[in-house]
Amino acid sequence: MRPPAGAALAAATILTLWGTDRPEPHWVVLNRAAHQAREAKDYPKLKDALAELRPLLPGNPLVLYNLAAAEAHIGQLEQALAELKDLASGGLIYDFNADADFAILRGSPGFAAVLRQVERNREPVARAVPVSTLPERDLLPEDIAYDPPTRRFLIGSVAQSKIVTADGRVFARTDWPVMALRVDAARRILWAAAGWVANCQHCDPADRDKTALLAFHLDSGRLLKRIDSPVKGLLGDMTISRGGDLYVSESTYGAVLRLKANSSTWERLDAPGEFPSPQTPALSSDERTLYVPDYVRGIAAVDLKTHKARWLQPANGIALSGIDGFYRYGDAFLAVQNGVKPERVVLFSSGLTRQEVLEANTPGLGEPTHGTLVGGVFYFIANTGWDAYDDDGKKKPDSAPVESQIRKIALGGPPT
Repeated sequence: MRPPAGAALAAATILTLWGTDRPEPHWVVLNRAAHQAREAKDYPKLKDALAELRPLLPGNPLVLYNLAAAEAHIGQLEQALAELKDLASGGLIYDFNADADFAILRGSPGFAAVLRQVERNREPVARAVPVSTLPERDLLPEDIAYDPPTRRFLIGSVAQSKIVTADGRVFARTDWPVMALRVDAARRILWAAAGWVANCQHCDPADRDKTALLAFHLDSGRLLKRIDSPVKGLLGDMTISRGGDLYVSESTYGAVLRLKANSSTWERLDAPGEFPSPQTPALSSDERTLYVPDYVRGIAAVDLKTHKARWLQPANGIALSGIDGFYRYGDAFLAVQNGVKPERVVLFSSGLTRQEVLEANTPGLGEPTHGTLVGGVFYFIANTGWDAYDDDGKKKPDSAPVESQIRKIALGGPPT
């Protein structure tokens, strides 16, 4: 799920909702030191802090951006240009020319080349084609699932606390906004993660930080059971194993959980503080590893036997922060990345050495969130409408009714 206000990236630091009741992880300590150095304009100290922080937040473009700024200020111009080139080659958009931190680079051939690449990054990449527009406006849809036997798409609504089919029919209503959806076709169950969100039209403020998994019968829409979360926050994203085990992330405070098939007992897989904002998990083909993208930190591979997390280190020019929807496609990673500019759908090679942008800068794309793979086709929700709401979850008075759309991308092989 898209993190709530306060958990996203800020201009000079990476914010976290880490509490004071436990020792801070080293990456949090380093991040605060970098922020303080930036505020004090102590650029040598800023560079040192960011150099140490970089492998702990692999693929985070904000770290690279501030590192380039520090290098420019201390006269390491070639290094600064190299960092900016990596940001531009990753397909990202920045207004480097307007930033006083890079004033010393203006007029140089290298800087001009970076600006030209950024302009190319603004060009549309259109691999997706429209499937249908959701009949109801302002649903604020978050996730989409597919039931193969009935050939139905099911969409969860945050604003209206319900699950609908692609043609607008109500499948089920819930007490709280619906976040993640997963189909267990063999057991005829639709799993839904639900919880309090400020954007809900009728939620009780007393329910803040309450969240649960709901199991619905796929054929009748009847609620079969409810399993409350063992941690506070919001169960936002999940995936399901072939045997029916559920892997669920809580992104407000940071937790990764497992619920085994036919069980109501949760198991926590992460150490507190490891993930500030985990998003949609994805299983390896042998289901021994759980890949967890974090909105801030990048992508971690969690060994499901030892629970040890290993942060994947991407090649230069690969940005991994801001991933919301995340899926395995063969040996590749397919991501919906709405925490970078431009928002995009991107395919990463298994070793994170190559990427292929599949959709970006197209009319009506808006802010995409999640999708679902049906064979070799990726169906996803475009123009969800999160940007039409303010930080308090209220619809902006000047925003038009939001029409969300299902789009699809026929996938080839992974980037080589």
